[in-house]
Amino acid sequence: MYYELRSYDINPDRIDEYLVWASTKAVPFFKSRGMRVIGFWKAVDTAEAEFPPSGPASATNIHWMLAWENEAEMRAKWGEVRGSAEYQEILKERIDPETGGQKWHRVVRSALLAPTEASPLQ
Repeated sequence: MYYELRSYDINPDRIDEYLVWASTKAVPFFKSRGMRVIGFWKAVDTAEAEFPPSGPASATNIHWMLAWENEAEMRAKWGEVRGSAEYQEILKERIDPETGGQKWHRVVRSALLAPTEASPLQ
């Protein structure tokens, strides 16, 4: 099993709006297409944590993860999803009608992860 970690820097002023969109539109759509969303997280302020960050604060405030049998499945599913008219309609909601730019996303990162022997998730 492979895991895709997606990390986003979402505009903090609009994060609540983004979370509603993600939970009512994006994630249900992904699940309806057979994508295995295994987690969706909002970062917590760690300023008071026992182990605070050692560097500058990160603007990354949303993380979510998908499970894949392999890289080929990931590429095939994303290709199918991105090519669908329904997904294109869902994506239109991310555009700010006043500016034509992104309402929520500032930066999007994705990493495909393969488990090591030490990982409980295989």
